[in-house]
Amino acid sequence: MHNGYALNPKIPISPDMKIAEIGTGTGIWLQDIASELPETVQLHGYDVSANQFPPASLCPPNLTFATLDAFGDVPAHLVETYDVVHLRFWCAIIRGNDPGALIRHAARLLKPGGYLQWEDADMGKPVVRGDEAEAFHKLGMSVLQTFNVLLDWIGDIPNLVVDDGLTVVHSATSSFHSTLVPLAIRTYLAGWAELFQLVGKTKDPSLPTASECQKVLFALDAGVKTGALYYWLPVNLLARKPGTE
Repeated sequence: MHNGYALNPKIPISPDMKIAEIGTGTGIWLQDIASELPETVQLHGYDVSANQFPPASLCPPNLTFATLDAFGDVPAHLVETYDVVHLRFWCAIIRGNDPGALIRHAARLLKPGGYLQWEDADMGKPVVRGDEAEAFHKLGMSVLQTFNVLLDWIGDIPNLVVDDGLTVVHSATSSFHSTLVPLAIRTYLAGWAELFQLVGKTKDPSLPTASECQKVLFALDAGVKTGALYYWLPVNLLARKPGTE
C-alpha cells in the first residue's frame, strides 16, 4: 500500500513465470497480484500451517497453497523453481536476531536470475511521540526480548542477503505518507494486542501481566487521540540471485 505497488515494477513479467510467497497466511498478497498478471503465471503460497489458507473455490485457478517450513530444507522438487519469492513481515517471527535460515531457504527456491521481494517493519526503531508512546515502547521491547525476538537484524537485511549470495537491486527504509499514519498506528496496535494475548497465556514471571499490558495499550490508544504517535517504519528490499550468464 505505501509502496504504490504489490509486485515491484522492476521485476520483469513473463507469461510462464512462477511466484512463491513464504509465510503467506491468508494469501492476500498473492490474490492481489493475481488480478494484475497473466492467468498463465503460477502463484504458490506456502506457510507452516494451512489454518489461514482460503478455500480453493475462492481463488483463481493459477493460485495454490501448501504447507512448508520456511526454516527447514527446501524439497528437491522446489529447488530453483521460482522467478520471484516474496517475504513480508517476518520481524516478530525471527528468533535470536538471525534470519539466515529464512534467507537461505528463499534463495534456494529462486531460479538463477530470480528476484527476492521483501517488505518488513523496523519495529526496533519506531516513530515514538508522547509519554504514552514512550511507556508503551519500553514495555513492548521488554516483552519481545523475553520471547527472544530481537530486532537489530532488520536494518541489516541488505548485508544479510548479500552474505547469502544475492545482489541488492533496491533497499530502503521509508516513511508513511501523512494520510496513512493513522492506519499505520491502528494496524500496529492491533498487532500488539494479539501479542499481548499470548503474554496472558504465558506463565513466565519475567513478563508483565496481561492486565498490565492492556493498561499501557489502552493508555496509548487514548493518547493517540490527543497527538501521541507510535508506529513502525516500512523496510523494502529487492534482491536478485545471480544468473547463469
